[in-house]
Amino acid sequence: MQYAIFILTVIHIVLPIFSSAQTELQLRLPEQSNWNVVSEGSTLQFTLNATGGSDQNYSFQYQSEEAKGLTLTNGVVTWTPAYDVVIQGEESRIVSVVFEVTTAAGETATQTVDFIVQNTIRIPDLKELQPFFIQPSVTNTFSLPLDAQKFVVEADSDQLVEGMTIQPTDDNRWQLSWQPSREQFTALRQESGKMKLLIRDKVLGDGATVEVSLLPASATAREEPPPSQANLELLLPRTSYWNVVNEGKVLSFKLAARGGTDDAYRYRVLNAQELGLSYDKSGNVYWRPSFDLVDRLNDSKAFPVTFEVENQSGETSRKSVKLLVNHVNRPPEIGEMRNFYVSYGKENTYSLGAIKAIIDPDEDPIVFKPILAKMPQGMSLSAEGMLKWTPSVSQYNRLKREPLMLPFIVEDQPYEAQTQGTLRIEITQQDLPPEISMVPDQNYHQIKEDQNLNIKFYLSDPNGDEDIVSFDFVTDSHEIPRSALVSNEPTQWEFSWQPGYDLLADPGDTSTYRITFFAIDRSNQRQERTIQVHVQDAENLAEKDQLLYNQYRTGLIRAMNLMDQLKARQKEMQKDYKKARKGKKHRAITTASLGAITGLSPVVLSGNDAQPYVSGIGGTTSMTIGSLEASNVIGKDASDIYENLSYINQKLLELQTQGNLFAGKYALSINRRTGGFSEDLRKLVLLLRLDKVTKLELDPSWKNPRKASDKNIKNTFSDYNPDPDRSPYINE
Repeated sequence: MQYAIFILTVIHIVLPIFSSAQTELQLRLPEQSNWNVVSEGSTLQFTLNATGGSDQNYSFQYQSEEAKGLTLTNGVVTWTPAYDVVIQGEESRIVSVVFEVTTAAGETATQTVDFIVQNTIRIPDLKELQPFFIQPSVTNTFSLPLDAQKFVVEADSDQLVEGMTIQPTDDNRWQLSWQPSREQFTALRQESGKMKLLIRDKVLGDGATVEVSLLPASATAREEPPPSQANLELLLPRTSYWNVVNEGKVLSFKLAARGGTDDAYRYRVLNAQELGLSYDKSGNVYWRPSFDLVDRLNDSKAFPVTFEVENQSGETSRKSVKLLVNHVNRPPEIGEMRNFYVSYGKENTYSLGAIKAIIDPDEDPIVFKPILAKMPQGMSLSAEGMLKWTPSVSQYNRLKREPLMLPFIVEDQPYEAQTQGTLRIEITQQDLPPEISMVPDQNYHQIKEDQNLNIKFYLSDPNGDEDIVSFDFVTDSHEIPRSALVSNEPTQWEFSWQPGYDLLADPGDTSTYRITFFAIDRSNQRQERTIQVHVQDAENLAEKDQLLYNQYRTGLIRAMNLMDQLKARQKEMQKDYKKARKGKKHRAITTASLGAITGLSPVVLSGNDAQPYVSGIGGTTSMTIGSLEASNVIGKDASDIYENLSYINQKLLELQTQGNLFAGKYALSINRRTGGFSEDLRKLVLLLRLDKVTKLELDPSWKNPRKASDKNIKNTFSDYNPDPDRSPYINE
């Protein structure tokens, strides 16, 4: 029972609150951009809506003393501003209208709308009229594209040519009529004429001035009757600046000729297609240079053109001239811009300079200027187009009732041409996904392994930048580290990645990687930007230089070691050579004498009285033993040692000379990268081969007591250039 009473009490308290919240009456206006902007003479139509109230039987009314002709039927508003709404000389005018909605119960809600009415000039642009070509002895007419019921065409008394009339035709078009006298046509052939006409709007009072050129139909140049047998000659206009035109304007003139065997002239422009120039066979030339013909940094540019005339007899005449085109600066252009959605309690930013709707057709630098009288308090606009605003409570509540139309100025530099634009500012009413701006804004990148890919990201959220909770990326390769994406600010990120030489294994190989960047807000709304990165193999110069330096240093070390071993062996052989020279002197066996040697020899005598006798031979016997070379018998031959020493000296000289040349020639890394390095290194290594290894008796297990340090190499080869970053013994 107590529980039921509690439920009834809650319903009794909550129901009136819910009921009152549901019945609050509100008048709803259109939400699209610039819906309240209209031009004079144009029709604006929209529908009013309402929500809430005790019943749905809505009735709409409006109040305004300025919006004449506005109608409101069943919530549909229709208004065609008259041409006199905006004061002459002004660009626009604001017309305020108060709209009201009521219910059958008497509930009311109002909204005030400021309509921006833009000035409309009905006079058409007649600055590019074709010339009025005059023929003799006939009535010449020239029609103006003006409605005689809307406009008046007049000429000053000193401007109107004698005999010329200006009057409307039957189809309500203004027309010039003139039949020149012989004297007038002769004078016109000598010098073309111009006439200024004043055009005035009958209703609005707007005025404009237009200039009409008067040219003889037969020629636009000053001529004299040619002799019948004269050579054919092409005649160009003689008026001042006839060949000068501004970008976007029309240059028109007529060619003429004289002389030749006949006067059936046909005219031609040889390079007309190249310039986009139009002409006919009668000599009429027409050209409208485009706005991109002259560079913005130049004042003018000359374009050579060749004209030719030919008669029926085949005779021709040519003349080449230069058409001078002056650069025309165009003001910045403002297209359709997205609305500026603001939130309460934070600084809202809007970059006018970052949107593509604002451009300068000449690609001039642009600056933004605020209209201070129209800016709400606390709002700032920088020259780069950065708009910042933290609305107060009253300003935010005012935005809830009606959007703010903020005018601003865009000015190009250095010409200072201005264009006024309007930005619609509203409160955020729906949850929109974040926005990702990427610099550079391209979806395909091609780099090499040793190049760095750098992309900057600028995040924004129509509901407020604080609504963005994360920004990250996914990729189809594990080679791209997560640390490549770095946050500079909560809404500014930078992606920096250098693949490195180890990414691709084979020389000349390529690979393409797909990377998707995404931003997520608090309601899981998601925005993505996907790019493709094509990576090409690159030569690792650091490793190549290290390898070449190792070869350079190792070659010199081998030469140094061999030189040190030969020098050690040289010292030993020099000692052996000295010993051999001394042994020849001390160990030689000199002449020997043996004295008082008696020899007995048996002698046989024949005969009967023979008796046995022994004969004796007395005297001194001398014996000489030749001097023997002790080294030939006991030690080494001095001549062989001398020959080996000569070979060592020659080899040391070769190694020293070639080693110095090699060390100096390839002291720099850039020289070692050339193709001759390998060949010279091979030649140096070939010098290490010894033809008399056996005779020199070199110890194969010999080790150099000197370390292979850069200091020792430098002492051996003075042109050696050690590299501190690559040598392991640079400080030894």
